[in-house]
Amino acid sequence: MVKRIRHILLAAALMTGYFAVRAPAAQTSLEDFLNAVRSGNPVLAASAKRLEAFSHTVKSSVAVQRPSVGLRGSASWLSDTQQAGRRLGERGNYGLSAAITHRFDVSGVYGAQEKQLLLQYNGLAFDHMALVNNTLAAAESLYWQSFIARENISLQRGILNQRKEDLRITEEKFRQQLIPRLDVIRAQAKVEEAESLAVEAESAYKNALAQMATLAGGLDLEPMEESLLVPFLSVKAGIEEAIARRNEVRSAETSLQRAKVLKTLAAKGMSPTLDGSASYTILTDNDNSSPMEKEFLLSLNLSVPVYDGGKTKEDVLDKERTIEAAEGTLRSRKDQVREDVVKALNQWGKAVAVESSKRKQVARSDEELNITQIMYKEGMGAQIDLLNAQVDNQRVKTEHLAAIKEMYLALVSLKQAMSEYELAPLE
Repeated sequence: MVKRIRHILLAAALMTGYFAVRAPAAQTSLEDFLNAVRSGNPVLAASAKRLEAFSHTVKSSVAVQRPSVGLRGSASWLSDTQQAGRRLGERGNYGLSAAITHRFDVSGVYGAQEKQLLLQYNGLAFDHMALVNNTLAAAESLYWQSFIARENISLQRGILNQRKEDLRITEEKFRQQLIPRLDVIRAQAKVEEAESLAVEAESAYKNALAQMATLAGGLDLEPMEESLLVPFLSVKAGIEEAIARRNEVRSAETSLQRAKVLKTLAAKGMSPTLDGSASYTILTDNDNSSPMEKEFLLSLNLSVPVYDGGKTKEDVLDKERTIEAAEGTLRSRKDQVREDVVKALNQWGKAVAVESSKRKQVARSDEELNITQIMYKEGMGAQIDLLNAQVDNQRVKTEHLAAIKEMYLALVSLKQAMSEYELAPLE
């Protein structure tokens, strides 16, 4: 009895601490929770910022392809008063000029440079969308785990109430001297076990809610109160469709395209360059300035490389190996998509079969437990039969709940494999 009281006090303390520490969470539907994760998840926000930052990197990198305009001013002062008999105010010289400079694309480098930068940006964008798809899949999985965890609390509480009722009946029979003391001890043990399982269910739910808050950027949310329904297959799954829709594949394809463009750029390492400039001297007192004051100067400088120490050759070989690596990555990504779809379909098929079997077992176990309880109340059944029926009923109900959860998780795996949360754009 002392041990039983200790268990009850421990359970009460844990339950009290749970509700005292945790503030009431706002109920949310699955769609609203996914939107909260999409907008509030710090990992997704950081990825989006990095993508935005690189868009500015692209713009700054191609800025060198455009003409540049600048002003140049200069001034000097001579301390030697013996120089050329100059008066004090005439020592030194000054100048102010303006210039427009531009490097002409005589070898077609600019287009390739811009294309590889855009491809790099697109690859990062596909990686970001893949991260969104995977994060939202994890969020939906967590939503259903939390939902099932709360259902498990209800299940364990119901079992606990039934164990307490069985204990009440057992104690009453013991007072009537119809059963031995051993039956009461067994019934008490079952109550203590049920109390422990109820506390574990509460703890699991609390942990799931904490994970939901982390994914949603700190928002305290919990699944909407609604009936638990067995899910149905709402995703059209196919390997070729998945390959076309997955951002990971599009990212690998983009990397391969960029590697080919980079090889083209590397092959132009010995290309000539042509720089042009137009300058105008606004004012100066230097007789040797070029151009002279209020004059224009147009100039063209052509540079033709003759030998670069083998740099271009090695760069081309490097880019060829990079292309081969990118092709291998693309094949690997496609193989991974095939594996994801096949495994998700197998997971769904297994979950459907298990749920169907467990549902039948629950119905049979409920009927068996009901008959056993009636017989025990009427004094026509042994307590060991009741205990066995209770254990079996608790097991199959818990397993059926777990089977339903596996169906939801399998459905999420299918949606993730088909990139349902963030589709790759067609173009």
